[in-house]
Amino acid sequence: MIQRVQSLFLFFSAILSLVILFYAPVMINTEGETVLIKNLQFPALFLLLSILLSIYSIFQFKNRIKQLKLVSFARVSITVSFFLLIFNRDDLYDIYYGGILLIIPYVILLLSAYFIKKDEKLVRSADRIR
Repeated sequence: MIQRVQSLFLFFSAILSLVILFYAPVMINTEGETVLIKNLQFPALFLLLSILLSIYSIFQFKNRIKQLKLVSFARVSITVSFFLLIFNRDDLYDIYYGGILLIIPYVILLLSAYFIKKDEKLVRSADRIR
């Protein structure tokens, strides 16, 4: 369901991660040459996994617990991608703005998880009343 706030957050997280994957340079060397994350095998793989999990979890709106687990795995995937990016860089390269932008989809996924929990709490309270 697209009208839910958490679905919009998941969509924005996936779109922003796609932009980071293909357009935002994540590393720069002293000569000004930039490296995109799509050129780095494992960080790109984990970021792509996060994108796929975010998109899949949008359609899991009927099962909020499963949706919450998928969002958690997507956050872990972004974290792994970020740390692989940091630990696998050379001495010649520094982290550029694309590497820092990975924090934004992570925060958006945190907000999405918050609203999924809030939705689940509302449904459970309605079930108690019945």
